[in-house]
Amino acid sequence: MELTDASLLALLGVIALALFGLLVAGLPRSRRPVVAGAVRGAQVLLLNVIVVAVAGAALNDQYLFYSSWGDLFGSRSSSVQTHQGGTVPEVVAAPVHGPGLGGAVTPGVLPGLPQPSTRLQTYTVVAARSNAKAQVYVYLPAGYDPHSPRTYPVIVGLHGFPGSPSTFLGLNFISTIDLLTSQHRMAPSIVVVPRIDTPASLDTECVNGGPGQPQTDTWLAHDLPAWTVHHFRVQRKRTSWATVGYSYGAWCAASLTMRHPDVYGAAVVLQGYFRPDFSAAYDPLTTDGLRNYDLVALARNAPPPVAMWVLTSREDSLSYPTTSKFLSVARPPLDVTATVLAHGGHRLDVFTPYVPNALTWLAQTLPGFRA
Repeated sequence: MELTDASLLALLGVIALALFGLLVAGLPRSRRPVVAGAVRGAQVLLLNVIVVAVAGAALNDQYLFYSSWGDLFGSRSSSVQTHQGGTVPEVVAAPVHGPGLGGAVTPGVLPGLPQPSTRLQTYTVVAARSNAKAQVYVYLPAGYDPHSPRTYPVIVGLHGFPGSPSTFLGLNFISTIDLLTSQHRMAPSIVVVPRIDTPASLDTECVNGGPGQPQTDTWLAHDLPAWTVHHFRVQRKRTSWATVGYSYGAWCAASLTMRHPDVYGAAVVLQGYFRPDFSAAYDPLTTDGLRNYDLVALARNAPPPVAMWVLTSREDSLSYPTTSKFLSVARPPLDVTATVLAHGGHRLDVFTPYVPNALTWLAQTLPGFRA
């Protein structure tokens, strides 16, 4: 019986109900109080263990944290590295359509930092164009001086769902960026970590809904970059802007970069997917609207000149199906470097060991991030 089989959840449920029935009926009975107490204590303990196992199995069925028994008990994962599509020079040299950041304005005197003595700044950003109000963290490079004319590349970090900007900050992205920068293997960079969803409780899949619905694509592709340019000394070339995300945030990173190559030149996609995966509670797209966010079709029919570093696992039922299709159709000028794991579920400790590889790739790929 596999870890992800529905029969496992059913079996655990039956065992839990049977133990509960025995406890209610007082079975098995014993004339010796000590033995009876020990048996009932063992039954209560076992019932609690089984109930926790039922809850864990149900969550695992929904989110596929662990894909197999071997994955659960720590078997090591082999991997395959592939390269699809074009080359970095093609990405850099290819023309793109769209305004990019040309209309964004950096004032002569920047707005003051909310926390001047620290590298981590916290904002609440209100964006009129997308009607969004969201928390945004900004992690500044060491020695950042708003009065200096020096400008920096920008990494937009995108969290999973459920999650928040603080979840992204709690992983190893920031520490890895600091390490690569201190080793002169990556250019000092500004890291912008926004709340993806506005409102926070809604899985928008980073798309623009209809009238009156969240305009998350506009928030992340237009409002957030313009706000960043207005508040910090940043470079404006698309080869100095990249998205980095995991899970749902990785889908958003892929979508933003492929659909807005005039703003973002590269994406790091860690266990993401390449078509939106809406919950039953919210699906704002019609069939025609869904075509606009089908990145597999975009890679096949109109590949943009962007670079992507992709990680997936063959046992990840959320990430692998569309990622494998995406890799099979990617063609120039789209440039895709991929790591495909043989094993591993959809969880943090599967992708976090590969964050250094991904960010090293970014530092070696886009000109703005080269040390």
